[in-house]
Order: sequence, then structure tokens, then C-alpha cells
Amino acid sequence: MDNGASSYRRFLNGDENGFVEIVEQYATNLIFFINGFVGNIAVAEDLMEETFCDLIFYKNRYKGKSSFKTYLFAIARNKALTYLKKNSRMTDLPIEDYDKELVDLENLEHAVIKDEEKRQLYSAMEKVSSDYRTVLHLLYFEDMSYEEAALVLRKNGKQIKNLAYRAKQSLKSEMEKGGFIYEKQQ
Repeated sequence: MDNGASSYRRFLNGDENGFVEIVEQYATNLIFFINGFVGNIAVAEDLMEETFCDLIFYKNRYKGKSSFKTYLFAIARNKALTYLKKNSRMTDLPIEDYDKELVDLENLEHAVIKDEEKRQLYSAMEKVSSDYRTVLHLLYFEDMSYEEAALVLRKNGKQIKNLAYRAKQSLKSEMEKGGFIYEKQQ
């Protein structure tokens, strides 16, 4: 049982600190994951909160068939896709909200991205397709296995392996365009 599952079990048994641990462990990563779908940090934060609300309101849905992290990120993905369906028309922010939006995104980036190589990687990730960005995020930022990523993305293992291979090639190409020099190990 991973940490998230044990914390969630404690929460289900009445220990409120279990839920606090889950939020502390996953909130920032969920925001980045959801932002990859919706492209708006404020909306991503709202959808992250809705994801955690689902854990509270639908307590008995997690059956332990997958890791807790996989379950949580699948909920987040579904929230993001539902949001995109409901808001298919583009909405513009008032001009005065752009500064706040940029500051929020900048603060979040600086909290997670520490050094220059990580900034280059993040920049290159923004340039690859959303499918590539999503699979790379799940596999490398969230340390999910191919099987867990397949469950979140509703694909089979072979599709995830192929998608990950193409995503890595695309990311490598974008990083090289940005001046990153790839060194082959001998």
C-alpha cells in the first residue's frame, strides 16, 4: 500500500490528518497535471480542489485495484476533460487578471523548478503535443509505471510505450532546438 493509500485509509477511519497528508503530497503536482489540460492555473487550482472534494464525498469508490496516486490522477484527468467539454468556447481574462495569472504561474514554477536544466525541460515540455506532455508528466514527474499511466489515460500498455517513445523523441528534439546539448553515455 503506497503512502497515499495508507493516508486515505486513515482518513476513512476518521483521522483528519490522513487527508491533510494527501493534500500536502499531491496538490502541487495535480495543479501542474491539470494545467497541462486546461492551460489556466486558476482553473487548475479549482479543479484540483474538486478532485480532493471527490475523495471526501465519494469515500467508498477507491477499491485498491490501482495505486492511490493512479486513482487520484484519473479523477483529476476526468475533472479536466469535463471542464474542457463544458467550456469548449474560449473565454478571455480581463486585462487586469493577466498580471495576477502570470504571477501565480511564475510562483508555482519557481517552487517546483529549481535549476536551469529543469527550466529548459519545462519549456520544451510546453512545446510538445498535449498527449506527449501528459504521458511524460505521469511517467517522469509522477513516477508512475507504464501500467499506471495506461490506467489514467485509458490506453493499453503497448500504446503507452509507443506514446512515451515518441514523446521522448519529440522532447529531445525541442530541447536541442532550445540549445540543450544531449550527451550520449559511453
